Amino acid sequence: MKHLRNIITALVLGIIVALFIYYLKNHINDFKQLTLVKPHYVFILIFFTLFVSWTNGLIIKYIAEPFGVKLKFIEWFGLSIITSFYNIITPFKGGLAAKAVYLKEKHNFSYTNFLSSWAGLYVINFFAGSFLGLISLYLIYIKHNIFNPIVTFLFLLFFIPMLIIILFSPEFRETKYEYINKFIRVLNGWNIIRKDAKIVAISSIIIIIQILVNSFSGIIAYHIIGVELGIEKAIFLSTVSIVGVLVQITPAGLGINEALAVFFGLVVGITPAQALTIAILYRAISMLIMFTLGPLFSYLLIKKN
Repeated sequence: MKHLRNIITALVLGIIVALFIYYLKNHINDFKQLTLVKPHYVFILIFFTLFVSWTNGLIIKYIAEPFGVKLKFIEWFGLSIITSFYNIITPFKGGLAAKAVYLKEKHNFSYTNFLSSWAGLYVINFFAGSFLGLISLYLIYIKHNIFNPIVTFLFLLFFIPMLIIILFSPEFRETKYEYINKFIRVLNGWNIIRKDAKIVAISSIIIIIQILVNSFSGIIAYHIIGVELGIEKAIFLSTVSIVGVLVQITPAGLGINEALAVFFGLVVGITPAQALTIAILYRAISMLIMFTLGPLFSYLLIKKN
């Protein structure tokens, strides 16, 4: 299975790179027309990226608390960094495995509870992201008279099920089959998080703050290349990242995220050249930060402990 996953990853990545080279070759003039108006704003984007990593760590901290795990600052911030770092250098979100192993070895946090917390985090993330996405689509329609039924349906496809799960998740009884019971424990573990209204509220607020920060970051990023992006479009582009989470079969969604940036950029009138330029800029900033801090926190958290 591991060999098959590697083949799939290499194949998908190869196709995306080939398509990117083909597009670049045939539209090189579109990129030449872009101008770096304020390149020093890149330092602001670096700060915003670090801020998002910090808030990701806070979510890890709060999501683990209902299971009796108390994490120190160096742990919850470090786990946020190494998760992103190993997601970059491994396919299929290998950073999650690193985080799970650390929590298991250091805090005896079972893999079942880890899967529950991980699933709970994605439920809250999808719910908050799709909610803001729908709001941004409404504002885009009101202000620009742009309506895309496919994208609207896609956000509703996230929002409605997540709302039902948050409000009405049942408690399942265990069976006499241990393999089935492991799956049931994961589902019931989500209820531990769901019943703690404080944790759900704090996590939702942090995710909403992340989206808004990413939105302001997007406005600044496009301003660097001379494109003025309204707040409603910036929020929309920030929330569409929830779709990329489901298809990240390449390291850190390499190529996948860029393709999604181009597709959803077209929805709000952003050219592929503009969207690709910003996507590559964000990719470079993320690589710079994670390849600097990733090995450091890998040593501090994994080797030291």
